[in-house]
Amino acid sequence: MAEIDGPALPGPGALLWALGREELADPLCPDSLAGSHPAWEEDARRFAPWQEVSVTWCSACSQEKWWVSPVRRQGRILVSGKCSSALDVARPLAENTMFGAWDSVLAVSQWAGRGQLRRQWLSPPGNVYAALVLPPVPKEYDTLLPLILGYCIAGFLRYKKLDAAIKWPNDLLVAEQKVGGILVEERRGVALAGIGLNLVSAPPPDMLREAHAVPAGYLRAHGLKSGPLTLWAELVDFVKICYETTLQQGSPGNVAAMIEPLLCWLGETIAIRDGDETPWTARLAGLAQDGALRVMPAGGAGERLLTSGGIWRVREHPLKHPG
Repeated sequence: MAEIDGPALPGPGALLWALGREELADPLCPDSLAGSHPAWEEDARRFAPWQEVSVTWCSACSQEKWWVSPVRRQGRILVSGKCSSALDVARPLAENTMFGAWDSVLAVSQWAGRGQLRRQWLSPPGNVYAALVLPPVPKEYDTLLPLILGYCIAGFLRYKKLDAAIKWPNDLLVAEQKVGGILVEERRGVALAGIGLNLVSAPPPDMLREAHAVPAGYLRAHGLKSGPLTLWAELVDFVKICYETTLQQGSPGNVAAMIEPLLCWLGETIAIRDGDETPWTARLAGLAQDGALRVMPAGGAGERLLTSGGIWRVREHPLKHPG
């Protein structure tokens, strides 16, 4: 077993958290990874042979153990066993500077995954449950971050020949089915993006929270055959380039204008639930420069800006407009 001295993680590359951490993440080795799901079995073989590595933080500290893949890449991907959430695992690593920008955690499964408004994110093995460390951005882009990431991930899926779009503010659709979501959390100067993608399975209809929720789908049903680690490694590399290029567009207004064409239902009539209001209808007009949704309520009441709330496509039985 190789040893590494000092406060550093192995890398760059893919590594498995061998010992895990009580109440945070289960232990993980190549065999348990392969046994978690057939999609993970493919990746356990693809990234082999795994080497066990011991890391000593200090003379009085216990050792950490990792399984390290020989497949090299630019950043680290820490694969954890079943955990509370990938965000929970990534947060202390990033805040203690053990993780840098574009390093990430990829969880086999989660027991406390979370989505928008702290809703639980169902997390069976085989899908992508990840947390990505983002580089600092100028403050004027803060509210655009989920949409910038959505733009980049949708671009990646389109590169893979999938009909991807952004459902404002932070969902990803393929062929009118929800296949993923994005949650950006910023604390103590560290911004993390929680990214979930349904790769091999999706929640059944009776698990969706509302009758009008967009149907759930999964990427393999649309022809994407990669394993979770293979897909995530390719996605991070693509998103890094797209993200950096997007932020070079000169202003938040220019960035919003780039993102706008990838909004689903652009120009169509949508239903809106904004807070506790009764749902109402409007035409989806586009994005404001801060990422708010521009809508034109039915009845010609003038443009409104949405900064939060839920939207869905109106097919039948139009709802009322705000008077």
